[in-house]
Amino acid sequence: MLAWTANAHTHLRDLKIDGKQYERGECIRPYNSTTLFSFPVKDPTDKFFRCRTPSVDSRAEKICDVKAGSKITISWHETELTSSRGINPSHMGPCIVWIAPLESNGENEVWAKIYEDGYNPKTKTWCIDTINTNNGTLDVTIPSDILAGKYILRTEIIALHLAAVKFTGGKDGAEYYSNCAEINISGGGKTVPKGVAIPGVYTVDMPGIVFNTSAPFTSYKIPGPPVYKVGDPSGPVKPNAGAKKPCVKKRRRRQLPQDL
Repeated sequence: MLAWTANAHTHLRDLKIDGKQYERGECIRPYNSTTLFSFPVKDPTDKFFRCRTPSVDSRAEKICDVKAGSKITISWHETELTSSRGINPSHMGPCIVWIAPLESNGENEVWAKIYEDGYNPKTKTWCIDTINTNNGTLDVTIPSDILAGKYILRTEIIALHLAAVKFTGGKDGAEYYSNCAEINISGGGKTVPKGVAIPGVYTVDMPGIVFNTSAPFTSYKIPGPPVYKVGDPSGPVKPNAGAKKPCVKKRRRRQLPQDL
């Protein structure tokens, strides 16, 4: 369920594709509320965890064109204004970007991770620090070998400031700031990356979702599958992709005796 327990957090405000700047909300699926659009989802099994929309069937009014291999600049902000920061610096955590075929509407194991950035032990900074330094923006490259077509682009920030213990229904636990845009990819190759289910990719007690930012640490492992790599025909492997299918014996048809 959505959480309404703090001040402004963050939302995907707008996109910039190959230098073309789009308006707030353009090509982005509707925000869950006109006033509480920046508040998080707390339960990673909730159906609204996917895109933070009013309905799981909510669609964008427009689809943005993008070429495979090109750059999309995603812009997070606390408020409608671009002058607002990306997110509160206390909300330490990773940034992740996913894609899924639009025709799937995000159902089942269709989500491939195409970008992630977590904690840098050398600089002791998080992805959210990078976002704030860049006025809320982050550049993501669309895989150059992906099959042309219409996709959902899901942007996500996981805030870990309350994640020392798992979510049990209250204020404790990680916070998820996800939004979804719709894009039409042209060019590219023949790859359709295998994916995971969202919801389903995280549990409330898995490492990376439970993480104590107040205790000393030197590393952080981003939860979920690996990032899809261009040239890898298999892409991220499904959890049960290596399991053997049960052997099913075919029943032989009984032959009737032929007339003599």
